[in-house]
Amino acid sequence: MAGEIVYADLNIPGAFSTSKSLHPSQHPKGCGCKLCPADWLPHRNKCYWVSKESKTWSESREDCSAKSSQMLVIQDKEEMAYVLSIPQLNLVWLGLSVTSPERKWTWVDGSAFDETLFQLPGTADRESCGMIKGNRAISETCMSIAKWICEKVALK
Repeated sequence: MAGEIVYADLNIPGAFSTSKSLHPSQHPKGCGCKLCPADWLPHRNKCYWVSKESKTWSESREDCSAKSSQMLVIQDKEEMAYVLSIPQLNLVWLGLSVTSPERKWTWVDGSAFDETLFQLPGTADRESCGMIKGNRAISETCMSIAKWICEKVALK
């Protein structure tokens, strides 16, 4: 749990008759706060961590698991646009790989790849993984090395 925020004191001046600090879940309607660990980027209801080094797809997946998160799963075009807006990203693994023996693209969370989200040129071999290169997604051998993005749900 190193680096994770698990509790936050919120002092809201004038909101209560006492100067009591509240945990967000103690507020009747919640505070609407979204908390992410240090060095993670908040966006909508998720937190994103961007690597500074490069690894294979499997090593990247293991690193995300060690951070109690998963590799990047793109759920909609808005999320893809956000990810593409992160500075200094060129070659970045997606949490997308080809399953055997079906040879279908599948996200690390088990969901099927929606081809209307973006095109994934290249062959769907059993050693293929998804990658962002520049401003598009491509198919690449999973043994290549690239940066990666981990994601987790933001704390409320």
